[in-house]
Amino acid sequence: MGRFVNISNCHPERRPSCRAFAGCSEGSPEVLRFFPFTSFRVRMTVFLFFLSGCASVQMPGYIARADHPYDRKFYASFEKVVSTVMYVLKTKGWSISNEADPSIYERDDRYDNSNYQNLLIMTNVKRKSLYLTSTHLNIFIHSIANTCDVEIRYEAKTPLVKQFISTHNDQLAQGILDAVEDEISR
Repeated sequence: MGRFVNISNCHPERRPSCRAFAGCSEGSPEVLRFFPFTSFRVRMTVFLFFLSGCASVQMPGYIARADHPYDRKFYASFEKVVSTVMYVLKTKGWSISNEADPSIYERDDRYDNSNYQNLLIMTNVKRKSLYLTSTHLNIFIHSIANTCDVEIRYEAKTPLVKQFISTHNDQLAQGILDAVEDEISR
C-alpha cells in the first residue's frame, strides 16, 4: 500500500504530481505509488460519469417527438375539436388517462406564444394479450383563432428478450383523424 506524503518536502516543480504519489522527495526519481484511496476516487468518478451518460428520464404516458407524426388541420374552435377528439377516442375503445399542457414535456414556439391554445391528451395503455404488446397514444391539439392542428403519436411496446418499440400505425391514426373530421363536419 502507498503512504501519505508531506508535499512540503516535494520539489517545487513536481509538487502537483506529488499529491497523487507516495515517496516523493527532492532527490528521488523512483517510481511512485498511488494513495490507497485515490483508486477508489477514480473508480467512483468513472462510475458517476458512466451513469450520467446513460441516464434517461422516462415519463409515463408521454411519447417523445416522433419522426413522422400523424397530423391534420381542422377548421373549428378549440373546444369543439377537443370534445370531438375525446368522443372519438372513447368510441374507438381508448380511455383517457391524463390531460396536460404540452409545454411541461417539450419546447415549441407555439407554447411560448399566448395566442395559441394547447392541450396534450394521453391515453391509458391497451394490452393485446396474444402478443403481449402494449399500445398508447398522445394527441396534441394546437389552436390559433379557428384553426386547430391535431397531432397523433403512437407507440407500441413488445417486451421479449429485447423490448421492441413501434411508432407507426397508419390505419389506426388515420382512422381516428378521419372520424374526428367526420364528427366536426356534422
